[in-house]
Amino acid sequence: MNDRVGREGEGTVGGVSRPSLPSLDHLATGSGRLLAVCCGGVGFVVLLFLVRAGWRPLVTFDRAVAHDLTASLAHYTFLVDILVVIQQLTNPWILRGCAVIVAAYLIRRDRTTLGWWLVTVAAVGAFTEYALKIGIARPRPPREIQLDVVGGYAFPSGHALTSALLIGAVLVVVWHLGVGRRVRIAAAVAGAFVVLVIGFDRVALGVHYVSDVLAGWLIALALLGITATVFRIGRPSRTGVRLVRRLGRSRYRVAMILNPSKIGDLDAFRQQVAEIAKREGWAPPLWFETTPDDPGHAMVRAALAARPQLVIVAGGDGTVRVVSAGLAGSGVPLGIVPTGTGNLLVRNLGLPLDRTDAIRVALSGHNRTVDLVRVEGDGLPPDRFAVMAGLGLDAAVVGEAPAKLKARMGWPAYVVSVVRNLSFPAVRVEISVDDAPPVRRWVRTVLVGNVGTLSGGLTVLPDAQPDDGLLDVVAIAPRRLTDWPRLAWRVARRSSVQDERLRTWRGKRVVVRAVDACPRQLDGDVIGLGHELRCEVEPGVLIIRVPPER
Repeated sequence: MNDRVGREGEGTVGGVSRPSLPSLDHLATGSGRLLAVCCGGVGFVVLLFLVRAGWRPLVTFDRAVAHDLTASLAHYTFLVDILVVIQQLTNPWILRGCAVIVAAYLIRRDRTTLGWWLVTVAAVGAFTEYALKIGIARPRPPREIQLDVVGGYAFPSGHALTSALLIGAVLVVVWHLGVGRRVRIAAAVAGAFVVLVIGFDRVALGVHYVSDVLAGWLIALALLGITATVFRIGRPSRTGVRLVRRLGRSRYRVAMILNPSKIGDLDAFRQQVAEIAKREGWAPPLWFETTPDDPGHAMVRAALAARPQLVIVAGGDGTVRVVSAGLAGSGVPLGIVPTGTGNLLVRNLGLPLDRTDAIRVALSGHNRTVDLVRVEGDGLPPDRFAVMAGLGLDAAVVGEAPAKLKARMGWPAYVVSVVRNLSFPAVRVEISVDDAPPVRRWVRTVLVGNVGTLSGGLTVLPDAQPDDGLLDVVAIAPRRLTDWPRLAWRVARRSSVQDERLRTWRGKRVVVRAVDACPRQLDGDVIGLGHELRCEVEPGVLIIRVPPER
């Protein structure tokens, strides 16, 4: 069966536009898998025929490389020692053991098809290697470098076959886990480099000819294509999706947590989500609704107890924050359908604001790992936020924005509250960042941000990134009303000027203490008056669905 039903990774190329060696993206399509089988299988058969026929150019090349390379390295014992270490570390049985461990993890995480496919790849590779070696019985090259004991036959190279096969399979698994394009490219480059180093190691030590190594690589390519076809690894056609659905792959489910007060026509929304999920190959969603008494805590626990492959939250910033906090460290991706006023996390991550587009991205987008921030304070139990925590004027503005105006106008409603609070009194605070000495000053507001953009596209923390493992802090302290336009202009043009009116810091831990109790907020949720916010970044604890990279 196909793990792609749960859309664990991203969309794949729909076909092969021109003849080329198959990439990992191509392995996600039927034509790509066929191309892998043909290239690997035909290439190996041709190479085997040439080896068995003793084709002179190949024999001459093999012997020349084996003799010249090993003779050159025989005088450098330290290089030989390094090559021997590589040989030991990349023993085929060690690589197979690592593959089984990865497969066990995948099965435990309900990626059952991928896990059993990886086990099958390792087993088929071992059987194929030994069957071919015994059947062909090609002696190893005469060695210039004396190793302890190297027995057996040479064709094909077990190290080359196993490394290419299992590294290729693991890269396919990485593709399915939905990592970003840059990570995929880096993983592919690193994997290819390791495979090449192992192949060079076999020839340099004089235990294999070049043709033995090439044979191992070609077999690996063919076996990847064959096993991926049998297990249907990759993106299924619509026929395949319907087949999987008929066979009842109901465990590939999405848990939908929604705030009904933010939806409007709830029945229409449920129908829309169910229809898009059906088209994308998901089983019918599980539904969990927040209540006035519980903004989502119990709903997240219930959703995770159902062991879904994806959780989608539909609501405002408050609901998104609660669900994000509950999913932290779970490994379950989060999709976001924005239905609130500010939708700050959505805007900062570049997610769609359109409801239909947001549902589609949640069901079929990439996975992106982002940070959350753990926060505590007086009268505030341990909690998390994803966007910003504020103390002072910022929290007062959030708390006094007219609810009816927010429902009608969205974020511009906050402008009314800003005007009302321009005379908000200064607060004496102490700001501590990591191990630096605390800074004391009078401020109107202090913001601790995981991201940097507020409602209306106002970027107050231009260096803040949601996945950099750092917190950004800004203290805003206009002395008089006439300072506000100048501060707004500095923020609008992202000025790096630091002075008593606006100063920023960066760190992993931030403590803000106020002498007098003042308003506080987390991601737009007012949490009541208090003196303190203690914040610490939690790197990479949340996985969020984002649009595919172009």
